[in-house]
Amino acid sequence: MSVSNSEKSILAKLLASENIRIEHQKVATAAFNLRDRALILPIWKEMSADLYDLLIGHEIGHALYTPAEGWHDAIEDFCNGIKSFLNILEDARIERMIKRRFAGAGNTFRDGYARLMEDDFFGFKKHNIDINKASLIDRINCYYKIGSIVHVPFKDEERHWLSEIDQAETWEDVERIARKLY
Repeated sequence: MSVSNSEKSILAKLLASENIRIEHQKVATAAFNLRDRALILPIWKEMSADLYDLLIGHEIGHALYTPAEGWHDAIEDFCNGIKSFLNILEDARIERMIKRRFAGAGNTFRDGYARLMEDDFFGFKKHNIDINKASLIDRINCYYKIGSIVHVPFKDEERHWLSEIDQAETWEDVERIARKLY
């Protein structure tokens, strides 16, 4: 039995604990507008239930845990280059918090990311990317998103970053780590 977009929209509102606005658009990926409280979900030809649930779960994590003012202030206070660092570290934090809050989310995230890997969403095949040669921040991103699917290598002297990221509980923690890492 397939689940309709309207049923998934209701689920997203329940998970977010508020009456967020849900929009389905032809966009490259999902997003959550922190100021307008709008969840933007992509319209893709192939959208498995696991993938749809991953996108909802991830963006609901932003709805619940990412402060609008903190996010926008950090981007303005620093240079635009730090934005990707903040986003990667915040993604790791909010996904961990969603998995903690909703017990079944871990399997949903793993299965959804596996589907994204199958579809080469991250461009490893298309761009012939060798994860062993990727930058530290890109390997951190891969570790937290697809680390249960592929081995992500780290040097001994880099592993302390993973411990710091694993302990980040607040937006301020994310900002502090991003500043040091950047």
